[in-house]
Amino acid sequence: MAKQETNQTLLLSKFIEGRGLSERYEYEELESFSKGIRLHYYQKESIKNALAFLRFWYKKDSYDSRKSLLEHYQNYDKNLKKQDIARASFWMATGSGKTIIMIKLMDLMLTLMKEEQLPKKPIMLLVPNDKILSQFKENIKRYHKKLEYRELKEYESVKNSLFSEPCIYLARSDLLDSKENVGKDKKAKRLDYENYKNNEGWYILLDEAHRGENANSKRKGYFHELARGEVSEDDFAKGFVLNFSATFEDEIDFLSCAYNYNLAEFNKDGYGKNIAVLNESLDYKNEDNEEDRKRTILESFIIFNAMKKARKKLLSLNVNFTYHNPLIIAVSNKVNTQDAGIRLYFKTILSILQNKVAIQKVALNLYEKLKGQELYFKADKLSEELLEFVKNVNNEELRKNIFYAHENANLECYMVKGNDKEIAFCSKNSNKPFMLLNIANVKEWQKEFLQTLSVETIKDVSKGFFDEINSENSSINIMLGSKVFSEGWDSNRVNLISFINIGSINAKKYVLQTIGRGVRIEPFLNKRKRLSVLKEEMDFKEACLKYAPALETLFIMASDNKAISSIIEGLNVVMRTKPLQGFKKTKILSPLPVPKYKNKASLHQQYKISAKEAEDLREFMQDYDEDVLIVKQCLYEGFKYSTFEEIKKFNEGEKSQIQKSGGNEDKFDAKRTLKIINASLNAKLKEFDKFEDLKDEIKHYKEMQANFSEEEVRKINEMIKSVMRAKSEAELEKEVEEGKISFKEALKQAKLDEVQFKENYTISAKLKEHYYKPLVIYHKDDGKSEINFAITHKSEREFLQDLEKNLQNEAFLKGYKWCFSKLVEKKDEIYIPYFDEREQKERKFYPDFIFWLKKGKSFKILFIDPKGLSYEENAKFKINAFEELFSQILTYNNEKIEVILRYYNKNAQSDFKLKKYTKSSVKELFEEIV
Repeated sequence: MAKQETNQTLLLSKFIEGRGLSERYEYEELESFSKGIRLHYYQKESIKNALAFLRFWYKKDSYDSRKSLLEHYQNYDKNLKKQDIARASFWMATGSGKTIIMIKLMDLMLTLMKEEQLPKKPIMLLVPNDKILSQFKENIKRYHKKLEYRELKEYESVKNSLFSEPCIYLARSDLLDSKENVGKDKKAKRLDYENYKNNEGWYILLDEAHRGENANSKRKGYFHELARGEVSEDDFAKGFVLNFSATFEDEIDFLSCAYNYNLAEFNKDGYGKNIAVLNESLDYKNEDNEEDRKRTILESFIIFNAMKKARKKLLSLNVNFTYHNPLIIAVSNKVNTQDAGIRLYFKTILSILQNKVAIQKVALNLYEKLKGQELYFKADKLSEELLEFVKNVNNEELRKNIFYAHENANLECYMVKGNDKEIAFCSKNSNKPFMLLNIANVKEWQKEFLQTLSVETIKDVSKGFFDEINSENSSINIMLGSKVFSEGWDSNRVNLISFINIGSINAKKYVLQTIGRGVRIEPFLNKRKRLSVLKEEMDFKEACLKYAPALETLFIMASDNKAISSIIEGLNVVMRTKPLQGFKKTKILSPLPVPKYKNKASLHQQYKISAKEAEDLREFMQDYDEDVLIVKQCLYEGFKYSTFEEIKKFNEGEKSQIQKSGGNEDKFDAKRTLKIINASLNAKLKEFDKFEDLKDEIKHYKEMQANFSEEEVRKINEMIKSVMRAKSEAELEKEVEEGKISFKEALKQAKLDEVQFKENYTISAKLKEHYYKPLVIYHKDDGKSEINFAITHKSEREFLQDLEKNLQNEAFLKGYKWCFSKLVEKKDEIYIPYFDEREQKERKFYPDFIFWLKKGKSFKILFIDPKGLSYEENAKFKINAFEELFSQILTYNNEKIEVILRYYNKNAQSDFKLKKYTKSSVKELFEEIV
């Protein structure tokens, strides 16, 4: 019977987004964690989704709310019942900081319980092992405020107390068990889950606590039974389960996913390494062929050597880099004496050490193979610099850079006194270990296996190597082991994972867990994004971008087809979207100037306050002595005494930077208002700095993805290639005149520059002047395009249609060289900074389109926004900022340059300023400008 496909639809995410739940509430101090640690935006968003959904679940009319959610679920699966949906899962990549998220979330849940916005219940945090439990305890101590917790077994002594307040209880998930199994536990570590039941249920947070073998399916049932509380079988649960994991297996975890920031999303935002899987074509025709398997191991060493050379080059270009020293982890399901793969690994190392292999031939074949190597999550290839390092390798270089051997050598090993988990290996003519074996029982392995590996001598050392693996001084280049790499161990160093034998049981999950260990990077201290993403933020030479990808790529290798299939299957689970390829840049006009900004020397120093908010603020201030107010209300990071003085001036009717706006709609909230006033008065705004040539500021087309099947994505990519091959009308006219093709054939070919896909999508290369081709257009107004960065808004489509119509007139923009591009908010780096007076903060305005027009020595940049007048007040804020930024005479490469902003909107504007900046047609818009 064929295995049924798991439904990976993220239903709960759609429900939360569709109802705008996460936007309904604001939380104080959502960003702070500890000194030096602030939450990233995705960490804050996951917490907002969690709290928003909990508040939805427990609001006063909760029965109707829950019923609407159940109906939402049952549209997909009619078998889901009331007790199945008191849960939310969070798909968070390894390295995304789940621990920090969960600690912050528990603190905010306790606060909401005190404020009676959530029902009072104990919180249970369950983790898979002692190491992760210790990590949680350490991070709770680092948290910026005191957060009390207890061991779960302590709950039995307080659960019947009338005065107990909600508290956090910690335990290992694998130790919660049935009474029968607890009785068999000689070490008395197991806990009878029945002892922790209570009438009102629990809030249970799981950190990878679903992991384990078949016994865990029962344990999952215990978790939900505890959370449920005392309710009938056909009623909604009283408690709630929040499951945080990097890998999902059960369909319900996908369906109940409240926030997705898995490995693919993590990578798309610039975090972590790109991933390259070698031999994806499954070209092992004879998997028992030892030479083929040995070749794969040799290839891993050649790639690794290239990475070492790239790192050396990077550090010579910038001494401030904190890039890791690369590491191979060679992974086997079981590191035992019968494993032929382990034997072959040692045999291959010896062949290099003893100069018995033709490395150059292997390297040249690998070079040819890698030239076409694709990367997961990104439509890109490997860097030329890395490929050159691969191509130009020799045996001596491998011996020196990986094994620290300056001449032919054998192997010797180090045994660590009092440590039964580690053996280190080194070349006999070197005193630096290059490989570490990390397994459960070293003595047994040594006795049965070491003698067969041509290891000549054994030395004893007093200190182990694993604890120092992340140290800059670690000499270990290869770690060989089993499941020690899949959980509870993290390192920036991993650049290559070689799966020797991963078995068949839970292979997909095991692969993803192991890959998750190797995606972290840190080019600069505390900067965890790839170097290309840090261009605007950090100072480094352009040449560094040629070598950085070598250290920012995680290579995955295996020496059998089954293992590679498991790797690809595992990665495809997180790759909910697949890359679209074949987009090409237009070379009509170059170079193209883009505006750059810098911080103003002076602060903004202005805050507009409504009359009602001003009166409430005055009353609030009068209720406290100055000293008490500062200590009790204003003492948070960044609050300035100068702000406090400005508030006093305003309250006393003196001249102040706080001004009444005249409205009465703002609700007064002491902490929020004080925080916003402080932020506004001390905000550093941007001003125009200079123009620079466009480089990589428009990047969205390189990251276009489609949420379709592999076959459908393949068809789209073929369509992209097809429309790109289509000839222009001028080219076709010339071929007809020269008799190369008939008029009928020309008519047929003229329609090839635009094709339809799936009824609602158009792939079009008609607009030859667009910065890249083709454009992808989605024709429905439901906001549900399955292709990211497609043209989706009706106003954008109307503008492009109007532009196409005008281009049929030969006089349109005659005499100008020009091109234009769509801009994508938060992805592209072309924007207009402005101060949002309503929200009292600086924002970035991303017009939908930018045009460049050149005539002689005169340049014009035109920003056009077709959908920018939904909120008139906000549009005026943008216009005010634009006028201040670009009102002066500007030059670029000694040429005069004019920057223009216009709204494209067919509705008549009554406001004088908006009327001046708004045009209702492309004809009207360009007639005014040119």
